[in-house]
Amino acid sequence: MSDVTETEPRAALRAVAELMGRLLLRELTADDLTALRDPGLAPALAELGLELPAPADQAAWLEQRAADYHDRFLRPQTGPLVQSLWSQGRYEGDATVRVRQLAEAAGVEFQREAARGAAVDHLGSLLLLWAATAGPAPAVASEIVKEHLAWALTPLGQIEAGEGFYGAVASGTADLIQVLTDPAHA
Repeated sequence: MSDVTETEPRAALRAVAELMGRLLLRELTADDLTALRDPGLAPALAELGLELPAPADQAAWLEQRAADYHDRFLRPQTGPLVQSLWSQGRYEGDATVRVRQLAEAAGVEFQREAARGAAVDHLGSLLLLWAATAGPAPAVASEIVKEHLAWALTPLGQIEAGEGFYGAVASGTADLIQVLTDPAHA
């Protein structure tokens, strides 16, 4: 059954999933930082422990975050956060095929462009797809939660241990996954 009117908690979860999905897919840019400075996001960012630099320190901060992103999300020990890679040891595995099928079933155009060039079974892509389907295609969103998120808790735990901005992103993402996969939430 599809929700005609979305509840506030569901809308908030979708917004968090969109934010985390975007932060996980690629390193931050100056435009991303400008968007994150939106006054409406400030309370949510503070709650997640995501601290932003003063505008005067932005360039150096972004450069350091780029290095952090590479170290935490692209190294073999913790990244990339691609389900097929973590579950089958290779790209373009069963999860990739199924996620494409789910997106198609939901009528969501979700190929490499929608995933910002990442694999469609990248955790960031999965969160964006869940956010896009949680209202209009609840069966698809439910399968994403049941079959395509829990694997990420292990690498997120490793990234979270690194603390800092991306440690907070990993922590917030892990918290989101735990909420979504909690049977009481469904």
